[in-house]
Amino acid sequence: MSPTLKSLSAGLREKNRGQLPFQGSVQSIRDFLADVAETKRTSADLLFMATYMASITTAQATRPEIFAYTAARKEYIPAKYIAKVELFVKKWNYSYVDALTLMAERVKNPMIQSMLNRYANSIESGVPDEDFLTRELITIRSVYKNAYEQGLEMLKKWGDAYIAMLFSGALVGIIIMMSVAIFSPDNVQDTLRMSYFIVTAVSIFGLVTMYRSVPADQKTHNLPRLSKEQRMIARLSRRIIPVGIITGIIFFLLSATGLVPDVYGLIMLIIGLLLFPLGIIGYLDDQNIINRDGDFTVFIRSLGAVMGGKGVTLTHALAEIDKKSLIHLEPLVNGLYSKLNLGFDEKLTWERFMGDSGSNLISKYLNIFRDSVELGGAPDKIGEIVGSSMLEQVLLRNNRYTISMGFIVLLIPMHAMMVAIFLFLFHILLHMSRAISSVVESIGPMGAGPAGAGPMAGAGTVSGAVGGGLTMFVNFPEAEMFVYVMIIITIITISNILAGRIVFGGGNYMYYFFGSILCAVTGIIYIAAPFIVGMFFTIPTFQGV
Repeated sequence: MSPTLKSLSAGLREKNRGQLPFQGSVQSIRDFLADVAETKRTSADLLFMATYMASITTAQATRPEIFAYTAARKEYIPAKYIAKVELFVKKWNYSYVDALTLMAERVKNPMIQSMLNRYANSIESGVPDEDFLTRELITIRSVYKNAYEQGLEMLKKWGDAYIAMLFSGALVGIIIMMSVAIFSPDNVQDTLRMSYFIVTAVSIFGLVTMYRSVPADQKTHNLPRLSKEQRMIARLSRRIIPVGIITGIIFFLLSATGLVPDVYGLIMLIIGLLLFPLGIIGYLDDQNIINRDGDFTVFIRSLGAVMGGKGVTLTHALAEIDKKSLIHLEPLVNGLYSKLNLGFDEKLTWERFMGDSGSNLISKYLNIFRDSVELGGAPDKIGEIVGSSMLEQVLLRNNRYTISMGFIVLLIPMHAMMVAIFLFLFHILLHMSRAISSVVESIGPMGAGPAGAGPMAGAGTVSGAVGGGLTMFVNFPEAEMFVYVMIIITIITISNILAGRIVFGGGNYMYYFFGSILCAVTGIIYIAAPFIVGMFFTIPTFQGV
């Protein structure tokens, strides 16, 4: 922090009793978001931790070793509670039963609380740790599967509800736009702000509800080394994103100077085209991760079976397994074997393999397998434990993929339909307003003749009646409604991008995928709408009035 910022921060703290303005509110929001994210990840991390504990028991690990090794796995959220149990036992001389019971009383998550209580009861009853952890893993798998399937059911219902609610919000916006065209209220901005609030509130409610109901499933890992597609996205995004921002600023400046009258549709189309390569590469990486995870369940079981059956090392076991059955994982396995066979550092080689896979499941379960084998566990049993846990998650992910693709197939045409209805109706109202304004202007002079002008004296009555009936469309605020339409369409587009990413899952690059499609669709419709309306919608003119 620069000296100027430090002095400013110190001055603000001095005036606010040692705190920055709104520091408490910001911290409470951060804590709430962190709690929500932790709650969503807990079920998967509990399965990882239970798999790890069951795997290391095959090495005949003692109870203190089980707790010590598990507490060191800080990447699992529940491991911090095991670390506290370890602290109570070693520093405060608690028994494991008392420490587990005490920690269960303090934990808020019901799954972790139940697991700690069962472990305490098991120890108190004298059940061996290996037997308990083997049965507990089966229990946690069942609980995880049940919670995941419940989330999928909620996702299906809230996905349909989101589309219905957003369409209703857009319909409210359309009704407000027609009301402005008909009645021309004096406080137009207040009316439009109400529409902004309704559409935004509906979008936020639908997105938050879907996010809370969708099962947590982190596909990409957080390792320093990325997969080939992820590295490509990182390189391209550093160039494409600034280009898109600069292009948008240039076009807005051109629009402000009057050189280009309406640039919104062009900007949306350019954003969609710029994000398209990032989105396609991201989608390919997402599919590769899904396929590699499916192959890894076979790979890890085969690797453990060969190591346990023949009593060979990891490197020799890699040469024995059937790589042809690993369609999507074979190139990575071949590279792994080549490097290990040449004598490269084993740890760095495995880390490279996990990084190149791009998969969170592969990185988590491979670390469990390697750690348990290094502790002296039975490779065949470990391979079976790890493969079964991962297979459970892979099958559930396939179910989610089927549901999410149904939502995406509905989301994209629904978005196009909402944007098209909004824009077509807006341009029809704009066409009608301009046509009626020209008719009223042509009628006005006919009724303005002097009194006693003979046959033309009655024209004023006719023109007044016609003009009075048409003035409701004359005062259509074009400038305000242009801005209104752009804001509403932007809200709908952003909301649908977020909805697609929440339901489909995957890495953050999936924002590029949905952003490219929906922005391009919005831009094309925005550009084409006035031409299509001009071709097929005409207002008949009044002749001889």
